[in-house]
Amino acid sequence: MSYYIGVDVGGTNIRMGLVDENLNILHEEKYASSKYAPELSNLLKQYVEKHKAKGQIKAISLGFPGLVDQETRTVLHTPNERRFEGSYLMDLEKELSIPIVIGNDVNVLLMYDADFFGIDKNKSVLGFYLGTGFGNAIRIKGELYQGEFGAAGEIGHVPAYASGIEFDAEKQPDLEQLVSGFNLIEIHKKNFADSPFESLFVDHFNSKEIQIYLHILAFYIATEITILDIPTIILGGGVIMSEQFPKDYLESLIKKNLFSKLTKDNFKVYYAQADVKSGILGATIYAERYLKNLTK
Repeated sequence: MSYYIGVDVGGTNIRMGLVDENLNILHEEKYASSKYAPELSNLLKQYVEKHKAKGQIKAISLGFPGLVDQETRTVLHTPNERRFEGSYLMDLEKELSIPIVIGNDVNVLLMYDADFFGIDKNKSVLGFYLGTGFGNAIRIKGELYQGEFGAAGEIGHVPAYASGIEFDAEKQPDLEQLVSGFNLIEIHKKNFADSPFESLFVDHFNSKEIQIYLHILAFYIATEITILDIPTIILGGGVIMSEQFPKDYLESLIKKNLFSKLTKDNFKVYYAQADVKSGILGATIYAERYLKNLTK
């Protein structure tokens, strides 16, 4: 019997699971990132030692909240927990003699969600995940597109100018400063502190602040759909998956700002499910595809 070790490396928790080839999680553990980030290699070694007698471990696959380089097994940049960064995984791979596969956490989520919804493996799909930040993943004809340096889909870090162009700034403010869970908290604190945050979109739906938030979000999603000509999208993340979020309204804003009639006619939205296991299973699917591509 063969297994994978799938690891969801988050800014809050590290979740790792032993997964069989039918995507069943047979065992799972969770660790606080704030405590165990510097010990990730040791955690993985201990987990392998605990389960290696069960059968062949085909790969250890990890999804990180930031930039990674699969070729060198280097975690380049994880802004919410910098202690994950480094090139230690290449040494671990050699020590364990088990392939280690690393990817961006949003790419990993897209792999899981696309499989969960049964989207044709050869179909192109875009994923937009709005939580504390704004993540994006791109799958073109069944293959993740990650760009020259693994940074493709960083939609949260493209320049934004809704508040004007800052001509003297070293860098124009990015989209996450306007559209993110963090900015939503700031909008609430600054404008609507006397009402519950949990019903912000309901109580203040018609306010200028909320309408600007939703329109900017829709405009950038529509822009990527138009540039890539991919009308199938997955929306997820804590903000979008909250009960109060106006999903139908966002869809209408995106659709009316699409250029091509064919794109509008074929526009399809799937909503990701809130499942803590999706990162583990997504990492496993990601590893399966990676290993398969190596043998082509």
